[in-house]
Amino acid sequence: MQTDFKLYIEILFIGLIILTILYINSIFLYKQKLSDRITLMLLFSVIMSASEILWSLFDGHPDLRLFLYCIIYSYSVSFLLFAVFFNRYLIERFGLHISRRLSMIIYGLPVTTGLLTTLTTPFTGLIAWVDENGIAHEGPLFDGLFYWIVLAYLFIPPIIALYFFTLGREKKPAGGEVTVSMIIFGIMAPVLYFLELATIGDKYSTLSLPVVLALMYLITNESTHTALKTQAQIEAVESDLRIASRIQADALPDVAPEFANHMDLVLRGSMNTAREVGGDFFDYFPIDDNRICFLIADVSGKGTPAALFMMTAKTVIKDYALTRGSTSEIFTEVNARLCENNKTGMFATAWIGILDTRTMTLQYTNAGHNYPILQRRGQPCEEMKKVHGLFLAGMEFTQYKEDELHLAPGDRLLLYTDGVDEAHDINNRLYGEDRLMSIVDNTRDLPGEQVLERILADVGEFAAGVPQFDDITMVILTIKE
Repeated sequence: MQTDFKLYIEILFIGLIILTILYINSIFLYKQKLSDRITLMLLFSVIMSASEILWSLFDGHPDLRLFLYCIIYSYSVSFLLFAVFFNRYLIERFGLHISRRLSMIIYGLPVTTGLLTTLTTPFTGLIAWVDENGIAHEGPLFDGLFYWIVLAYLFIPPIIALYFFTLGREKKPAGGEVTVSMIIFGIMAPVLYFLELATIGDKYSTLSLPVVLALMYLITNESTHTALKTQAQIEAVESDLRIASRIQADALPDVAPEFANHMDLVLRGSMNTAREVGGDFFDYFPIDDNRICFLIADVSGKGTPAALFMMTAKTVIKDYALTRGSTSEIFTEVNARLCENNKTGMFATAWIGILDTRTMTLQYTNAGHNYPILQRRGQPCEEMKKVHGLFLAGMEFTQYKEDELHLAPGDRLLLYTDGVDEAHDINNRLYGEDRLMSIVDNTRDLPGEQVLERILADVGEFAAGVPQFDDITMVILTIKE
């Protein structure tokens, strides 16, 4: 008999340890909320198992009668609440909605009655009573009404699940979920408990072990289901982002365009996004037989919202560039258009230039963007420190200005976004304009595309070990000698 009792306690203790680990994992590993049904089921099953161990160990101690009553109360209440949250979890997964009034009848009234009956059991003995020798005895309601309420909570969901899985397939609530694993989980705890009763008898049967096995099965399936669902969602998002990235790339001009009527100039561009899609963009296109428009812009924010705003801004700028006579008019009209219904508050810094190839006169407007770097033939680089207005989509009635610049053979102009000069190293030092101009000075004899490659490589070397935080976009104009 002593051996049987020792084995019984060991089984209870193992069950308690497993339940505790599951509860801790649920909170800290799977990030379940304390109010989630599974978390509450685990919590009350832990209390139930601990109470069952204490009940078995302290039964028969006359000096601990009051403590034993507390243990009985803890066991009974946790047992009842475990069954309630077990029931609610499955009912909600089935997609069934219970009204507040019906919920009070199904859960509120039985639970309240059970709590009050258990609380008063030292005086009534309805649930259990402890004799003068400290031995606990089950009361008339413990094996009767109390157990039947609990078993009803445990058995009704599996019956509903079987119905929806077989005869009631067409009546399953929209959005509800009924799987074989849910049916198995629903019947596992009660069936295992009855198997215990049939094999080892009532004296050493424990509900804790069936509860452990059922919850292990549930959490394993839930974790697998969540992992597969999350993986599928991630793959879907990644697929969408790849498509969006492709669409964005296709919306940009050829990085090495050839303007048949303007062989005396070379335009090159590059964009390296920090994420799958970016907020930077550049463009260049002929306005007519004599004029070439080129521009660069940097949208506020990152990721998909910035990319969507970028596509809108790029389209609007090109539309107005083809119909307006000057860069100041273009940005004034574009700004007014982008300010319309801009509830997200997004904006873009931008620089635009129109080069008349007959006179090599460059008309340009800077809307809060980085200063371009001008490299005259045989001279050091310099910044074109002109700003002609606020960033685009900032204030609706902004009137932009413009300037003109004459370019000569051998001159070069570099446009870039702040992903270049604001790149930082592991010591949080900025790349800066001086280092950028030094690279441009040292590559004056190289083709434009190689200059962009050198800059990108130098930025990467400088920021080695630091994730790219912003899009790196550049456009370089070279007037052939």
